[in-house]
Amino acid sequence: MADLFQRWKSLDTLISQWWDADTRRATEPEILDPRVNRVWIPEGGEEDRNQEEKTLLFLPFPYISGAGSEAAFPEMYCWDVFFVNSGLLLHNRHDIVRNHLLNHLFSILRFGMVLNGNRSYYLTRSQTPLLAQDVWRYYSRTEDLDFLSLAYPLLKQQFLGYWDADHHRTPTGLANCRDLGDPALRPELAAEAEVLDFTPLFGGDVRRCVPLQINCALVAYLRALARMARALKRPDETTRWEKEADHRSHLIQKLCWNPSESFFFEYDYVGQKQIPVFSLCAFWTLWAEVATPDQADALVTQLQRFAFPHGLAFTDRIYPSPHPEFEWLQWQYPAGWPPMQMMVAEALLNFGYTAEARRQARAFLSLVLDQYDITGKLWEKYNVVEGNLSFPHERYRVPAMHGWASAAVATLGRVAFSD
Repeated sequence: MADLFQRWKSLDTLISQWWDADTRRATEPEILDPRVNRVWIPEGGEEDRNQEEKTLLFLPFPYISGAGSEAAFPEMYCWDVFFVNSGLLLHNRHDIVRNHLLNHLFSILRFGMVLNGNRSYYLTRSQTPLLAQDVWRYYSRTEDLDFLSLAYPLLKQQFLGYWDADHHRTPTGLANCRDLGDPALRPELAAEAEVLDFTPLFGGDVRRCVPLQINCALVAYLRALARMARALKRPDETTRWEKEADHRSHLIQKLCWNPSESFFFEYDYVGQKQIPVFSLCAFWTLWAEVATPDQADALVTQLQRFAFPHGLAFTDRIYPSPHPEFEWLQWQYPAGWPPMQMMVAEALLNFGYTAEARRQARAFLSLVLDQYDITGKLWEKYNVVEGNLSFPHERYRVPAMHGWASAAVATLGRVAFSD
């Protein structure tokens, strides 16, 4: 254990020195520079967009891209940033966190939502809404009331004008995912990209579903709005957001909890049925504190379904692909994704399951450190069953990545080795 701690500490220190080198810009010079304004093509992948087209969208402040200083994903992404900011806050880089938040608020001001990423081909959708929680984390550390006053009305605008707009509403009272017209993807695939693309979770059409990840995030978003309204001395709005959060939490309980299986499943509101795929998305209910204590106990027991020698797999097994053209889906067994390891660790800690959080953090951290020792790099995801980077049937080879992989090292190390 002492050796693992020392290896982690050395890498964590190195990561703290990477952040500045990982920073990119998307101002006019970068947008006009064809060497910068290019779309990343994965190894073994095919170029599916015109590289002559300048697709990078302006952002006023420097940011950590999806992969940082690695080649992949040079854009700033919507939900990646929440996890990246977790690492930045642990390294006291409030300056970069503030830039990230300002860029996302700028996106709401310009487009009405935080885009999937700052590319023109992402103008038709967002991603998992974590910005309100992120703003509250920043405020909790800085007590910058002026910043909170700036952010609050824009966060309200995004919720009311995008996530609670007609195209996301369902008869259940919960939100689904929709894309507003991506010309390059079929509508159901474009909509799936708003939450988790290429996954068995939604039976092939997320538009029929009320995804756990999205709706738990929205409960947390509303509770963050309530805290902000209280800090800004707006009691009527505080009550409004709290009631809306409680209402949506109740609906998740009603529709997605399966007492026979003691698990939360995705709900197909068109077919009025749960989709029987076991995934880590159930643990978003602990992360957002939607689950009851008894349900939390049951979910922790179920954690063994996903726990493999090297971390948590996203699903308990391989499920058939609901998309005929894709033999293999990236958001399922045996993939262990850094943001999901971070989410589950925080979810467990929320309910006092410290030993379980440490155990899972150490398992995944050991794999990341072993692969770093072998390759000298961090990676987008890991095979937690075999303990390697092998995904032979994937859409593309696993890319090297800083971003949320760096943040996972910083975050999970502090969970693994906390007193």
